Amino acid sequence: MMNTGFADILCPDHNLATGCNAAKERGTLVQIGVNRGVIFEIVAIEGGTAWIREPVTYRNEALIPLARLRVAYPALG
Repeated sequence: MMNTGFADILCPDHNLATGCNAAKERGTLVQIGVNRGVIFEIVAIEGGTAWIREPVTYRNEALIPLARLRVAYPALG
């Protein structure tokens, strides 16, 4: 069984202000999955993959598909 969050389920089909489809670039703060998850910073983007890590400690680095990332503080409006 695959673990999914609400953002994984809702973002492709609904136009909600969740930050899933927001533009992401180097330096953007993002989250994976739930709203109260860890916040990461995008270090680099290559194709459809982002290199992320924690912004203060520079720990927990990972390569994640951009489609799985959600902007941590989406602009409302």
